[in-house]
Amino acid sequence: MQNDEPTRFPFILNGFMYLHILLSFVAVASVCVTASDYHGLVLSKIMELTGISLSELANPSLISSVVAAVGTGFVISINMVVGHELTHRTLSKLDMFMGHVSLAIVGDSQFAISHVHCHHKNIGTEEDAATARRGENLYRFILRSALGQHREAWQFEKARLARSSRSAFSFGNKLLPWYFVTLAIAACTFVLAGWMGVMLYLIIMLVSKANYESTNYIQHYGLVRIPQTKVRPEHSWDCIASYSSSALLNLTRHSDHHANPNKEYWLLGSTNENMMIEHGYVVQMMKALVPGYWFRMMEDKLIYWEENYATDAERKVMATQRQNWRKQDV
Repeated sequence: MQNDEPTRFPFILNGFMYLHILLSFVAVASVCVTASDYHGLVLSKIMELTGISLSELANPSLISSVVAAVGTGFVISINMVVGHELTHRTLSKLDMFMGHVSLAIVGDSQFAISHVHCHHKNIGTEEDAATARRGENLYRFILRSALGQHREAWQFEKARLARSSRSAFSFGNKLLPWYFVTLAIAACTFVLAGWMGVMLYLIIMLVSKANYESTNYIQHYGLVRIPQTKVRPEHSWDCIASYSSSALLNLTRHSDHHANPNKEYWLLGSTNENMMIEHGYVVQMMKALVPGYWFRMMEDKLIYWEENYATDAERKVMATQRQNWRKQDV
């Protein structure tokens, strides 16, 4: 299913993303305020303005603050989706800036480099940190992918700067300014609520990253590609569940995104019904939490892919992965 008709109101769809970035700042600040000395003052002002009694919230416990941070982390993991959309718009300085801000809020500004310049080039290969291997469980993938993306981004910037005889630690490194933005936000949480605020912000960032990496896990699980060969629609799993597509700005139409990385999210479509995953991303994430169940569910799809879409060279890679997986105690 293709969706090539331009929208009449792109400014509204873009506006939703910009608004989300603003509200994510508010969300982080709100969580930190619950653990700060300003909490009582803020509540009293809200009660004064609204007339609503909030006295039962006057003394939040540590557990309630942590739960609030975890919930906020899940919600503003959408910052990764917004940042993903905006940092692909490399010709728009405003969109690139807002995309970096969105990513910096959740502590993952490297994504603008590792995703655009590394993942799209290396999808499906051993070089790509963000492609889940056959038989690799979600928990192992999240750690490997998160660390690998930072390494990819740093190596990319180091190589880029070396071509002009500059150090990776020079002002030209595009990673450093946005790392400092994240540190500045962390400093603000410290001002608001001391080390408790920093801890809550760290929880928000970790939950956000883990949640987004779960989508990465689903999108390319088990698929392989030979380096330097053409990226095909069959190198991504698609999903047309309406809720997931709406909440994730059509990131679910992933094969079209890789074919047309600069296409606005509202124009993305899906073409191959055999590359569809059942149900939406939330359901798939829940399944992936149980590795044995996930592996069994996806194995039939991978066998079909191997028989119908893989090249001879890709089949050899898949055979090796399958042998290595079966040697492991998964």
